[in-house]
Amino acid sequence: MRATDLLRNRVAAVAAGSRELRAGTASLDWSRPLLPGTSPLGLTFWHLPRTLDWVVNTCIRDTAEVADGPAYGDLPDPDRFGFGTALSADDVATVSAAVDREQLETYADAVHAQADEFLASLSDDDLDRVVIEFTDRQQRRPAYCTPGALAEVAYLDALPLGVLFARPGLGHQLMHLGELDLLKQLA
Repeated sequence: MRATDLLRNRVAAVAAGSRELRAGTASLDWSRPLLPGTSPLGLTFWHLPRTLDWVVNTCIRDTAEVADGPAYGDLPDPDRFGFGTALSADDVATVSAAVDREQLETYADAVHAQADEFLASLSDDDLDRVVIEFTDRQQRRPAYCTPGALAEVAYLDALPLGVLFARPGLGHQLMHLGELDLLKQLA
């Protein structure tokens, strides 16, 4: 199996797992934490495709993000909230309450489809290309440049494309899927 095929398989697994968890938590309040010290479901469900959109389109491809499309204007503003990291408590509450579930479904599907299409265009050798422009590309949005956001991604500078895809693009998402599954079970 090619490495790009493996990454495509994992993108599809994250998409399916996210979709299943969103459906399985539809009756729950997405705007408030289910347990102390956890993020509200709305924030985490929005954060998942935002992270993939950011890493693939801003950091790796240097193109417009899916979130910039006119179909997603009712989702939380990426210029203000970035991809949902290092947010204040007030911002967490705002994002969580602002997630339109139907629009999130469409957005998440579009992000996953675009990531799969991009991966399908790559060779395994492409995954070894170091993304030396990461720090410059990170400057694209004000919310990506806050001290908290920069601290969260400081270790990602000058990594190979495949590592960027695997770590924040997939590994981070799989960790959140586990968190969401546990919260769903406890709820």
